[in-house]
This record gives sequence, structure tokens and C-alpha cells, in this order.
Amino acid sequence: MAIEGLKCNVLDIFQSDIFQNNIKDEWISSCREFRLRVDARIEQKHLYEKDCSKKKFVYTDKISELQQEISTAKSDIDSVILQQKITDKKISNMIKSQEDVKDELEKAKARREALLLEMVDIQQEVEERKKKKISQWDAIKRACLKYKVHLDIHINLQEDKNCQFIKISFFTNNEDAKNKYFVQLSYSDNHWTVEQIEPRIKKEHFNKLSIRKDSSEHSRISDITLFLYQVRSIFLKHYMKT
Repeated sequence: MAIEGLKCNVLDIFQSDIFQNNIKDEWISSCREFRLRVDARIEQKHLYEKDCSKKKFVYTDKISELQQEISTAKSDIDSVILQQKITDKKISNMIKSQEDVKDELEKAKARREALLLEMVDIQQEVEERKKKKISQWDAIKRACLKYKVHLDIHINLQEDKNCQFIKISFFTNNEDAKNKYFVQLSYSDNHWTVEQIEPRIKKEHFNKLSIRKDSSEHSRISDITLFLYQVRSIFLKHYMKT
């Protein structure tokens, strides 16, 4: 069929009795229904857009809050990380301090042990010196007793920290000579040294005594027994008033 055969006037169709009687009402009803559907769809679209806009506003606020929380959480995490680094540093310093204290304690323990050993050695040396000193003084006392009996002398002992002094007085039984004839001696480093002879004797008599000069020009006695005998003899022979 040619296309021209299908051509018709729409207005003629709407004004025809068939359309008026059968289709018009349905057409109008369909158009109204279609319009209502379109309006409903438009209303739904408006409501949907309104709802979307409302949700967008809510979500925007929520996103802003979440971003703020994320920023706060990040700041808190950075603060915690920094605090952790500080704590780790303190722990490291504490461990180092403990190790230093441990080393100091070990050194102190070693020093204490060394001091204890040194104290033991010193105490032993002191005890040996005491024994030696006691032995020396016992010998001196025994000698004093013999001197007093056989040589008519009096011996006075004095002790200092590092030195001992002895004063030997001759002719103690003679009232006229008592306390006039004596020698003052000192004892240190296992040597006797002449401190004083009273009355002063002449150089020629002094040179006959068993003594020698040391590096400090002190008169050291070579033999204490011989020295006392020589002094007593010189006093008796040259200086004793009869």
C-alpha cells in the first residue's frame, strides 16, 4: 500500500461519530490518567530531590564532623607517637643510668675489696710493728735495768707518733751530780741519734764516741751500749767534779 493511502485528517477522526461515541471518553480518561501519572512522577521527583538535598546536607555535616574527628584523631595519634618517643628515650636513659650505676657498684665493690685487702695488710703490718716495738722496748727495759744496777744511771722513756725519746741520767746516787750529767737520744728507723749531751763535751772527746754523721749531719750512734759506756767514762774522767 502506498503511504499516501494512509494519510488522514486527525481532526476529521476526532469529529467523527465513531470517535465521539466510542473512543473520546476513553481517550480523555487515558489522557487524564497519563497526566496524573506524569504529575505524580514529577511530584515524586521533587520529593526525591528534596530528600536527596536534605540527605546531602546531613551527609555534608556528617562528613565535616568526620573530617574534624579524623583531624583530631590524627593530632592525638601524633601526640601519642611523640609521647611514645619521649617515653622510649626516658626508658633508654633509665637503662643507661642503671647500667652506669651497676658499673659504679662493681667498681665500688672492687675498690672496697681492694681496701679490705689493704686494711688486712696494714693491720698485719701494724701488728708486726707492735710486736717488734714491744720486743724492742722489752730489750731496752732489760738493758735499763742492767744499766741502773751496774752503771748507776736512770733512764726516762718517752714515745711520740713516729719517734721515741730517751733521757739517760748518770750518777743518780750522787746528790751533787744528780740531774747534771745526761744524754738525750731519739730512736727512729732503727737508729739512735744524739739530741743533747749535758754538760757539753769538748770536740776532741766527742770524736772519740762511737757515732757517725749521716746525710743530714745528725750524729747517729753505732753501738748504744758502747756509746753509754764511753760517755760515762768521759764524764767521770774529764767533767765529774770530785
